[in-house]
Amino acid sequence: MIDLHSHTWLSDGDLSPLALAERAVQLGIRQLAITDHDSIAAHLALKTFVSNDFQLLAGVEISTNWEGREVHLVGLLFDLENSALTSLLSQQQQLRWSRADNLGMQMEKAGMPGLSNYLQQLPCESVGRTHIAEYMVKAGYVGSKQLAFSKYLGKRGRFQTSIPWCDLQHATQILRQAGGLTVLAHPDRYDFNRARLKRLISVFAEAGGDAIEVSYSNLHPEKMSALAEHTLQAGLWASVGSDFHTPSNTWMDLGRIRQLPPSCAARAIWYHPRWNVALPANTPAVQAVVA
Repeated sequence: MIDLHSHTWLSDGDLSPLALAERAVQLGIRQLAITDHDSIAAHLALKTFVSNDFQLLAGVEISTNWEGREVHLVGLLFDLENSALTSLLSQQQQLRWSRADNLGMQMEKAGMPGLSNYLQQLPCESVGRTHIAEYMVKAGYVGSKQLAFSKYLGKRGRFQTSIPWCDLQHATQILRQAGGLTVLAHPDRYDFNRARLKRLISVFAEAGGDAIEVSYSNLHPEKMSALAEHTLQAGLWASVGSDFHTPSNTWMDLGRIRQLPPSCAARAIWYHPRWNVALPANTPAVQAVVA
């Protein structure tokens, strides 16, 4: 099996890099891309990790801006030491911590102190609103993470701060310069209508993007078929990934990915001319599961 989208506790996952890699091996994953948000620290931590019939693929998930909306790109198989990419990720991390500081000040004024100390104790490198919501629950300020977002951290929440993420086209170009492949991550989660999604895909393709994430956890089969159609129309490749964060969400566990629709199976990203990591012999790329 192959899984090209997963997260450790260095971003918003629950497992350490080592625990995630070990879980992948236990579940029969042959190739895994760890794609932490704006971070490649997990790959540096696992440089010496070795297991038979298992390959760890370079990966990252970059937050970008497109027409005022946050859109995520997954980068794969790039040079981990590329200076332009590491510089971009460093800038993204600074933006994340600046947002956290801003939100922390707003919370303190509202009688909710302590965020900074909490974040500093976490193992994560990429702090996000999920960590802030978790703190609000643990500190007793709200009863659930859902309430934290709806009342305080969401689009219409009390605490507001935006991040000037890097431009989508710029991030795509940087990943290409680093020798990587660029994937448009989970396209159905941006709440775009069909016309706007097609425009996003067109801009992404023109910028040098390579693939669309067509099969991922908790995706309705009809939406997967629609994404396969968009992929073929744009002349792009099809990627797969569970978007794993925690073992407690069994429906998003490593490898729980439906097979690509027959219409785009031949356009699977591992058939891309620049895919330089071969699948082990006689190993199916993905395992069909029933969600």
